[in-house]
Amino acid sequence: MAMISDTTLKPRGSKQDPEVVKAKIKEELLKRRLLIEKHKKNTRLMSALLIIICLGIVGYILFGIKRTIVVPKTITASVQFPIFYPEPSKQITIKQDSFKYDKSMGQVSFIVSFENDKVIFAEQSSPDSFSASPTFYTAFVQKLNGYATFDSVDGRVDLTLPTETHEETAIMNARGTLLFASTASTINETNWKLVFNTMRYTQPR
Repeated sequence: MAMISDTTLKPRGSKQDPEVVKAKIKEELLKRRLLIEKHKKNTRLMSALLIIICLGIVGYILFGIKRTIVVPKTITASVQFPIFYPEPSKQITIKQDSFKYDKSMGQVSFIVSFENDKVIFAEQSSPDSFSASPTFYTAFVQKLNGYATFDSVDGRVDLTLPTETHEETAIMNARGTLLFASTASTINETNWKLVFNTMRYTQPR
């Protein structure tokens, strides 16, 4: 007769402790929650960056439009010489609606405000005599009581005090344009340099 062993047979896989299972599930859920939170945080960060970039682009465009001074097309089409104007800044503003063209004199004029000082720009085609002989221009400046000279990015600038007007007048003869910038105020040479070294000009058609 066969003998039955009293040794208990053990199952191949032992049952896991429920508490251990719960702990693992809780740990897995925590990991997923952290991943979701990280994803949300990155999404919010990217959204914020996109908003900042968009605002920057819009601000740059609006700022650029605000700073852009356009000489009226009716004026640029009427003249055959470049029209100079200082680049607008915190110190320099240009009255856009002040641009005028005097056909009888062939002269363009507009108003610039430099630190609240009014400066009237008047420009015309440079006389042929100035290009024919430099002495003509020198004599012209002397007649207007020239008292100082400096170099700008576009050429020589002469500061004068004409007897007829008694107004400070800066004169520049460059690129075929004779420019006068007059003011009833007093602007020192350093500030005149600041104005003339920021000059832009239109291309004649």
